[in-house]
Amino acid sequence: MESGKGRFVLAGAAFFVGLAASFLLTRLPAAPAWNTGRRPAESSLAASQPVPEREYRYRRIVCMSPAVAEIVFALGAADRVVGVSQHTRYPPEALKKPTCGGFFNPNYEMLLSLQPDLIITQGKAEALSHFANGNHIDILSLDLRDLESIFEQTAWAGRALQLEAEAELVCAEMRYRLAQVHPQISRKPIVPVVLVAGREPGTLNGITVVGPGTFLNDLIQVAGGRNVFSDLHTSYAVVNKEALLERAPQVVVELQGEGGDARAEQEETREVWKGFPSLPAVQQGRVYVVEASYALIPGPRVVLLARRLAEIFHEGDG
Repeated sequence: MESGKGRFVLAGAAFFVGLAASFLLTRLPAAPAWNTGRRPAESSLAASQPVPEREYRYRRIVCMSPAVAEIVFALGAADRVVGVSQHTRYPPEALKKPTCGGFFNPNYEMLLSLQPDLIITQGKAEALSHFANGNHIDILSLDLRDLESIFEQTAWAGRALQLEAEAELVCAEMRYRLAQVHPQISRKPIVPVVLVAGREPGTLNGITVVGPGTFLNDLIQVAGGRNVFSDLHTSYAVVNKEALLERAPQVVVELQGEGGDARAEQEETREVWKGFPSLPAVQQGRVYVVEASYALIPGPRVVLLARRLAEIFHEGDG
């Protein structure tokens, strides 16, 4: 699935557990969806340098979500990627690949012309699965919901691409870098915060907040915050001003994609939130914008967001 500036983030469920445990600990994750009925080849996952020549089952791969592309490139399979989704912005090498439309509007003609032997997508992609099955192309769907599922599905992508050892290294580095955030915030107070995934431009209408069971909710905890909307019954929800005032967050963080003037976006956002002067975060001048593609992508760069959120939550704590 894809997200962009001002759009709702699409993710899923469950709390992150065991961050403080050994980051080298690995476990067998649940299998992702293989719509062809064939199991991924057994095998070996490291960062973005191509691996030595091997006999691979899949040699022509299309990555149909930005998160999938970031994972596959991090595993070192860049040389086997023949196409990416139109919203892919990272890594830079991915921008050189042909684009194949998006999750909701795949370019089937382009897909056929690239002759892929594997399409990797994110979440339920029924139309794309039907297309792949009808054209004898294997398709793998990664279920990237909460933080732990990112580790699990990265490992499964490694198995499918015969890069298991590389996947273990990628996941180990992610766990290590997330664990490094803990000493920065361990002696600081837990801050009540709200992450805003979308709202109507220029107004405080349609405010969509991050709820439980998402990688963003998990990152709030990693960064030393408390999600004031962690008790929602859904992963994302539109809330009104009364609900915000009742929860009284001390920090508001809006997550946006790249593309604008960061300083101007910050000033504009704070000006909009001045329309809610009774909110503690507004009174304390603690309304922020994180304008970066990694803020919206459930992939290896979540470590960057965790570090940025920790800086924001504990700004001025010393």
